[in-house]
Amino acid sequence: MLSTYKIETFEDILKALRERPEWLEELRRLILTEELLALPQKFENFRKEEFQPLKEKVDRIEQDVGVLKQDVTVLKQDVAVLKQDVAVLKQDVAVLKQDVGILKIDVAELKGESFERRVRERAPAYFGRFIRRCKVISSEELADILDDAMERGIIQEEERDDALNIDVVVTGVLKQDREKRIVLVTEVSIKADRVDVERASERARVIERAMNLPAIAIVIGKESTEGAQQRAKELDVLLC
Repeated sequence: MLSTYKIETFEDILKALRERPEWLEELRRLILTEELLALPQKFENFRKEEFQPLKEKVDRIEQDVGVLKQDVTVLKQDVAVLKQDVAVLKQDVAVLKQDVGILKIDVAELKGESFERRVRERAPAYFGRFIRRCKVISSEELADILDDAMERGIIQEEERDDALNIDVVVTGVLKQDREKRIVLVTEVSIKADRVDVERASERARVIERAMNLPAIAIVIGKESTEGAQQRAKELDVLLC
């Protein structure tokens, strides 16, 4: 049996709708369009079919980003270690360069000492074209000669100290005049330069006064610079 409702107020409408739910559904259809009514279902479909896969992709991206961050952290650590290694390598290279530089100097000095020793040991062969009866003056003999000359006031102490650094000193008689005894004051260098020429000239003048013998300044080198050649002409030094 159908109920009859007297509708006078809004409350009467609500009461009727509560008692007759099917009216409420019909009223909803009248008020809302089909599109609006379909929105809940569309949203649910979107959530299941599109949003959920998208969320899963985002989750995977977040995981990938997390792994990437870890990789970047590890990479930064590796770069830091690499920088430290490079810094250490630079230091090692700097030390190696210094060692090589020192080694070059040592080798040059060793070569120079070896060449000087060869000239001293084979003095007659090196100086035979200038003199006969070649005799090498040892460092001890030269020191005694220079000390005596300094005590007699012939040379100064600074001259004595410098002259003692001469490489080779020999005495003999000239080939052209066997009555004339001379002293050859010699600087020996692998590559003779103007400094070697100047040293030979200065030390020859000191030793000449100390020994009271004519002195000839000589520079023996396996090669020589242009400066050495020019200076030798200016100072009358033999460059061999």
